[in-house]
Amino acid sequence: MKNLTKIVVFSVAAILSSNVMAQSTVEKSIILNSAVNKGNATVAIGKDNIASTGSVNIKGSTVTKSIILNSSVNKGNATVAIGEGNTATTGSVTIE
Repeated sequence: MKNLTKIVVFSVAAILSSNVMAQSTVEKSIILNSAVNKGNATVAIGKDNIASTGSVNIKGSTVTKSIILNSSVNKGNATVAIGEGNTATTGSVTIE
């Protein structure tokens, strides 16, 4: 049970670390996505769901005077979004 708890906590931390809080200001920064994704399945099923693996997602924030680099390596992954309003990303940088 301890291993499962560690995996869940690590997964939640990894997901949160790839997102920027809404209405934040990112200025004079380097946004670097250097994820290595091999053999993953990223799946969003249902309605209005988001699934991301090795991705950087910035939504509702201001990004100015910054450098954005996406040097992720993706091999043998499946990225699937099924349903209305779903998004699935692997090894990407998304700014909305």
